[in-house]
Amino acid sequence: MNASKLKKIIEEAVDKKSESSDIEFKDARSGIPSNLWKAISAFSNSPNGGIIVFGIQETPAPDREIKIVGGLDVQTLQEKIVQLMEQSIQNKAGYTLSVVNVRGHELLTLEISETEKENKPCFYKKLGMDKGSYIRIGNSNQSISEAELRSFLRYSPAYNYDKTVFNSLSVDYLDTNKLQSFLDASAKKRNRKYSTDVDISVTLANIGLLQKSESNFHPTLAGAMIFAKTNPQEAEPFSRYIVRCVNYAGKTHSSKIVDKKDIDGTLDEQVDASLAFILRSIRTEAKIVKSKRIEKYEYPELALREIVVNALIHRDYSNTGTYVQIAVFKDRIEVSNPGTLPPGVTVSNIQAAQFSRNGIISKVMRDMDYMEEFGRGIDLIYSEMNRWGLVEPLFKNSSNSFKVILLGSDYLKLNYRQLKFWNVLQDSNYLTASIAKDLFSDLSRPTINTDLKEMVDLGLIRMKGASSNTHYESEY
Repeated sequence: MNASKLKKIIEEAVDKKSESSDIEFKDARSGIPSNLWKAISAFSNSPNGGIIVFGIQETPAPDREIKIVGGLDVQTLQEKIVQLMEQSIQNKAGYTLSVVNVRGHELLTLEISETEKENKPCFYKKLGMDKGSYIRIGNSNQSISEAELRSFLRYSPAYNYDKTVFNSLSVDYLDTNKLQSFLDASAKKRNRKYSTDVDISVTLANIGLLQKSESNFHPTLAGAMIFAKTNPQEAEPFSRYIVRCVNYAGKTHSSKIVDKKDIDGTLDEQVDASLAFILRSIRTEAKIVKSKRIEKYEYPELALREIVVNALIHRDYSNTGTYVQIAVFKDRIEVSNPGTLPPGVTVSNIQAAQFSRNGIISKVMRDMDYMEEFGRGIDLIYSEMNRWGLVEPLFKNSSNSFKVILLGSDYLKLNYRQLKFWNVLQDSNYLTASIAKDLFSDLSRPTINTDLKEMVDLGLIRMKGASSNTHYESEY
């Protein structure tokens, strides 16, 4: 924006004695404002961006006054702003710094462009995406809500990597018979009919399994990983999209390995083979039901299947540095997948919060009856574990992976308080007896201490420090 236009905008805002949805004033005579990042994030995340003007003083209500004061160390201020933008602001778009003379005062302006839809939200690195993302509402900067954050992320490549197209592959890479069977099943499930007058490639492109590039169609990651005619891991970058399964004789990773297998194939094939590995690795017990002997698995099969499906569907496919991993121990099962919980979703609210990474894969696998309706999968795992007489599932979210842990019968005496302590630890990996007491204020300190000691004895958590510095960390 040229200087004359900037000058006019600033003068009009000053005369109106009001900031707006696209302009904000900062004094800045004593240096860069500490909350400047909020305005930068808010304008970056809002339509059409905005302008921050330095050198204008705003007094609060009721004697609200806006006046041009100037008095800036322009060079130093520019350097500090550039440093902030380049080192502390994530997902910014373009920005421009300009010096403008307004009514005899030298002012500095920071024009901020709106961040591209697929890169939102723009946030302050120091606080992270959850707490460091803001939006502009009227003339104020507001912390972004969980719903707004998830809305932004629906366009993010990190959460829509299944749309990635592979121009090196042709339509012939896909199994046409399997595709047709899927279309027939999907049409029946959704009570609709796919037109035979439309090229099947167009139909598949509308679903997200193909994408047209110039005159040809090419498979997306979703199309390749579900409908490949041959083993998709034979082509790059699909080689890392495997499930690494290990069955341990004991309770730790140092225990003797009884069985192990790397499972490849299309996603539906991986689900079936991974579940088969788990079922042959866990114990069964015989029960007599109506005079008939039946074998009952130690863990509910429906819960196991849902966990495996979720790991494969919701993994971060942009991360090729690791695998989906299944570890069967003597006392528990752990299933982990690359990719953390989305911002706004924590271990504590995972049942209530709904968010889907890889929407195409989710939709297709649901129509293939490999997945529950959105929002029901976690509830199903809880209900099945309860029906089996086992404690509820445990979850661990780390910097680059998400893990589900199913505890076996060794842990039946865990109570609801101890499960709550575990979930708190997964979000912060820090728990003290005082924090635990705050969660259950009606309980005595001895009861809290007993709960924590039992968790230590069971090997779920470990105690660190001594005396007043005692705290607890997660063992797994």
